[in-house]
Amino acid sequence: MKNKFNHSAVHKNNRRDQVARSVTEQGIKRMREALEDAKLRLEHSEELTEGKRHG
Repeated sequence: MKNKFNHSAVHKNNRRDQVARSVTEQGIKRMREALEDAKLRLEHSEELTEGKRHG
């Protein structure tokens, strides 16, 4: 028995994925805040280790 292809379900899933992947203003702000935080953490760790990286 061949299954029918449910086009409406596929469209709904594609739309849900598109909305989930869209970037909102609030998301952009959060990403910028995270980037600034990462820069500050990097600066601080470089100050503590005098620019030397372990490894």
